[in-house]
Amino acid sequence: MDENASQAVIRYHETTKHHPQRYARSRGFMDWDNQPNPFRFYEGRDPVALPLLEADPPGTHMDLYRRKDNPIRRLAIKHIGGFLELSLGLSAWKAAAGSRWSLRINPSSGNLHPTEAYLLLPAMQGLCGGVYHYNPFIHALEPRAEIPHDLWQSVSDHFKTEGFLIALSSIFWRESWKYGERAFRYCNHDVGHALACLSFAANLMGWKTVYLNALSHEEVEHLLGFDKVGWKELEEDHAELMCYVHRSEAGLRSRGLPDAIALAFSQLPFSGRPNTLSADCVNWEIIDQAASVTRKPKTAEQGYDLGSRPYRQDAAAVQSAAGIIRQRRIPPGHGDLDIG
Repeated sequence: MDENASQAVIRYHETTKHHPQRYARSRGFMDWDNQPNPFRFYEGRDPVALPLLEADPPGTHMDLYRRKDNPIRRLAIKHIGGFLELSLGLSAWKAAAGSRWSLRINPSSGNLHPTEAYLLLPAMQGLCGGVYHYNPFIHALEPRAEIPHDLWQSVSDHFKTEGFLIALSSIFWRESWKYGERAFRYCNHDVGHALACLSFAANLMGWKTVYLNALSHEEVEHLLGFDKVGWKELEEDHAELMCYVHRSEAGLRSRGLPDAIALAFSQLPFSGRPNTLSADCVNWEIIDQAASVTRKPKTAEQGYDLGSRPYRQDAAAVQSAAGIIRQRRIPPGHGDLDIG
């Protein structure tokens, strides 16, 4: 990041601080009539329904952090569904004072959920190889583009182990509707939480989630076809990161993708229209400025070894790992809850 970009980030940080004499800029009221739809739909394509887990993985609390005792699941649509159910799916519906809203497995500031997930999957029984958007409202994959067999084979050959790609993006407007110019902070915050949720759920499936830190924002956008979407102004998905999910016992050396593969994805025909989230959007220009100067360029691949440290066994919970995941966002004694 050059000096001008660094200064712009510092300016955003300083400008969007709360102070004893004032809050950071926002609308100052809740415009409920203009509240964004918390769910992204891609219209014009038939979604592929994902099965819900018939039984939760048998992992314990400690198995959220370690993989050695978790059986390795094969790549199948039911296991992809379970992975998404335990990471980004709905955990419950809450009702109070005549209103009803959903809670999700992944946490979000203000329960606004600006984070979206996209998967690049190989062909498997019941599913064509393709680029998909995950829709937690209907627990389904929405097709965006078909991936030719030869192209996916080149991805698999590159990583030298079976797996799939998953990407996270942010819709800034979902946060700025409530938090104004501070929304960029919260979107980054929520992406971190979602990434951790993906990692925990992958562990229970006997998989490992590896962040592809060499990829640029532009490359991720090409892989997801974002440059071909007719976004409504201020309702765009902004690419954040991409990971490769694979069997836990397999080592993964690469943290990027060859230019030829990224180019091939950029040439795929993408389809589906994103739904409109609000009738009107408010433009907080400082958010776009911060997002623009923090776009990640292509960088050298970098692996990290953080070592291993002992866990506090005496802190282990009685509940199963999946039970902890499902109940983390369900507050007891607050309204009526329908457990999903």
